[in-house]
Order: sequence, then C-alpha cells, then structure tokens
Amino acid sequence: MSTQRVSKMTIQVFAAVTLVAISAGVVSAQKGKPGGPPMTTHGATKANPAAAKGQANAESKRTDADADKSARDADKKEDASERAEMKTARSLPHELLKGIKLTKSEDKSVADIEKKYDNQLRDLDKEEDAAEKAGKPDASFASKISALRAQEQADLRAVLTPSQAKQFDKNAAAITSNK
Repeated sequence: MSTQRVSKMTIQVFAAVTLVAISAGVVSAQKGKPGGPPMTTHGATKANPAAAKGQANAESKRTDADADKSARDADKKEDASERAEMKTARSLPHELLKGIKLTKSEDKSVADIEKKYDNQLRDLDKEEDAAEKAGKPDASFASKISALRAQEQADLRAVLTPSQAKQFDKNAAAITSNK
C-alpha cells in the first residue's frame, strides 16, 4: 500500500470517528428530564414551585369561570321570566275582551286604555333595563307589572256594560286559572 493511500484512509477513519463523537454529544445534549411524578428523595418530594403556582392559578380561573357561568344562567332565567311577564301584560286586553262585541265608543275607550298602559309598560321596561345596566336590578319589576295589569283590567271592565262584564269576568277567570 502506498503512503498516499494510507493517509487518505486515515483521514477518512478520523472523519468518521469525529462525526460519531459529535453526533453522540448532540444526542446527549438533547435528552430531557425523565417524565413522571415528582422525584422522592429520602421521604421528601421535590416539587416544582412554578408548576404548583400554575396549577393554583388554573384552579382559581376554573372556579371564577363556573361562578360567572352560573350568574349568567341566573340572569338569563330572570330575563326570560321578565319577557314572559311583559308579553302576558301586553296581550291581556285582547284575551280579556275575547268574545265581546264592542260599540265604536267602547272600542275607542278600550284603545285609549290599551295605549295608556302600553306606554306605561314600555316606560317600566326602559327603567328596568337602565337599572340592570347600572348594576342595580329592580327586584319588584314583576310586582309592578302585575299592578299595572290589575289597573288596566279594572279600567277595561269599567268601560263595559253589565252583560259584557259577565263575559269579561269569565275570560279573566280563565286567564287566572291558566297561570
């Protein structure tokens, strides 16, 4: 073998050994810490304080989110009942006067009464919305609507003749029994 050939072969072997050594160093540098539970040393657990803080933070956020969700659900239920109460209040005159023939003057009086109480209901609804936006919801909203409905019912009955009042009372009893 010639010296040139031996030196070429030596260079190739040296290059191969160098590449193997470098790759072994890279692989060992990339190895992470072993996974699994915290290590126990002589009966004491080595905890990661950053992980514990993160876990506590996540738990408090979950608790806050649950509280927010239950508050939103309660608000939705309250809003739904308020809308139902308002819808009932607005449809009340038509249900009370079902089956009653009105004269033109009675019809005009009924329309005036409906308009009066519809405006009052609208104002009450605006007040309630403003109170909610201000963070001070009014718990007596339903009772105020009920009071307006009772007043409207009395005003409507006062316009009717005695025979019409009998049908009106039957309609009112049917509405009350359906509640």
